[in-house]
Amino acid sequence: MTIERHAGFREACQELNPTRPDYAYHPVEYGFDWTSLASHDFEALYLVVFRSVRRPDADHALLKEHDDRAYATARRTGGLLRYFRGELGEDRTCLSFCLWESREEARRAAEAGEHRAAAEIVGEAYESYRLERYRLTNAGGKLVFSTLDG
Repeated sequence: MTIERHAGFREACQELNPTRPDYAYHPVEYGFDWTSLASHDFEALYLVVFRSVRRPDADHALLKEHDDRAYATARRTGGLLRYFRGELGEDRTCLSFCLWESREEARRAAEAGEHRAAAEIVGEAYESYRLERYRLTNAGGKLVFSTLDG
């Protein structure tokens, strides 16, 4: 399947939303409804999850500006299937993710200047953060999340 040309698959990716209000505290495969992808045939996708705790004095406008620019670049470079921008919790936690056609496309977007600029302010904006990387496959209608982190 050529994902770029399969509109139904792209629409299914846009349906990936939280199943519970506390999704940021659960493994990504349990905090979101992935059933929209289960009926689609694909070899493998690449998922990057960003979990963070913002500093109390973080400049939210600056973060959004950098995030918007990095997102626009990712859309232009191609391969981005879904960007979920999480809501900031009362305890300043957040979970966001990007679902990509491939790891190579994610790397290409990450190497762009806008993404690097966003990464440069991580230390001043977040108390902590963690990246999780997964290979997502469909085994006969059952989605399998294989961690790519050491």
